[in-house]
Amino acid sequence: MDVVIKKIKFTTINKTYTELVRDWRGRHCFATQYANPDGKRIFLTYYFVRKGYTISKVFARSGEFLYYYCDVMEMHQVGRLRYVMIDLLFDLIIDPDGHYHLIDVDEFADSVEKGQIKRRQQVHALRTLDQMIRLQTERKLIPSFIHEAKMYPLPD
Repeated sequence: MDVVIKKIKFTTINKTYTELVRDWRGRHCFATQYANPDGKRIFLTYYFVRKGYTISKVFARSGEFLYYYCDVMEMHQVGRLRYVMIDLLFDLIIDPDGHYHLIDVDEFADSVEKGQIKRRQQVHALRTLDQMIRLQTERKLIPSFIHEAKMYPLPD
């Protein structure tokens, strides 16, 4: 089954694409897999629609696990297997040992300064980020089914 995602990122992206669902855990949690534009990394991305974030398990093309990449998002289901996802710019990179790095705070600040992010989105982003950091501090952000997930075979 395919899912249609319209992704909006204030700094770079505004596109709609169709992705094959790789893991279906209901309409509020599903995964797709895609290659990063550099072609060197593969992202198995789980969309947690109600929680407001994604968790990507990032692999080398060989299938070796590299790290987790987590995006703060505002997500809405707008039809059957159709979603709008607004990237609210904060990202966490989580190393295999569990340490995390917060990135793109400067992009968030720039977007706030330019008036691109509405006040309710700012509040949502900050509260979601706080929750994600609290969960990761307790080693509870990444569910076991993502820890155990493997990269799907790449097309030839």
